[in-house]
Amino acid sequence: MYTIITLFYLSFIAMILMVWLKGHELRTGRPTVVSRLGRGSDHFFITVYLAIRRAVSYVNKHTFIALVQWVAFHILLRVRRVYVEIKHRILQNPHGKRMIDAVRGRGEIKHHGASFYLRRIAEGN
Repeated sequence: MYTIITLFYLSFIAMILMVWLKGHELRTGRPTVVSRLGRGSDHFFITVYLAIRRAVSYVNKHTFIALVQWVAFHILLRVRRVYVEIKHRILQNPHGKRMIDAVRGRGEIKHHGASFYLRRIAEGN
């Protein structure tokens, strides 16, 4: 618990320090130590940024809808497989079949404990 709190405050202080150093760099015009250390990796981050920007530029309304439909199809396909497997396992058990019938409204209704509404539904089937 204390470790998490300590890490939070250390990272908060680091963020404040980074903002302060960047403000100092903008005011004076001289790069700070952190900027000079990070200068070597600028080309890598520029390349990553340009690649992401190029990939996002291909996304418009039609491609976004197609992408969402593709993702939804593959997610629902896997969910359906799990659902069918669970249903198959439940139907193997006689008690499970009776429970599924009860959920679907096909269960047996005993007239001595059922309400007027349930008895009327049972008579209609």
